[in-house]
Amino acid sequence: MIKKILAPVIIVILGSIVIAAYGYFYLFVFRKMNLPVIANIIIILIIIALIAALIAVFIQRIKELKEENEDDISKY
Repeated sequence: MIKKILAPVIIVILGSIVIAAYGYFYLFVFRKMNLPVIANIIIILIIIALIAALIAVFIQRIKELKEENEDDISKY
């Protein structure tokens, strides 16, 4: 069971890091352009929404793995 959960955990961690890095990059670039504060807030909300969606999918995947029958191959 741990082996099945390990890959999704690694993907969520790496995905969150990549999304956060993109967000930091865009905030850094847009700060140099002197955009209004609302633009920065929108970027932060988009990044938070993407990470939240990634975590929601991760939770669904963990539930699927827990409900999965070990003997699924015998059905085929």
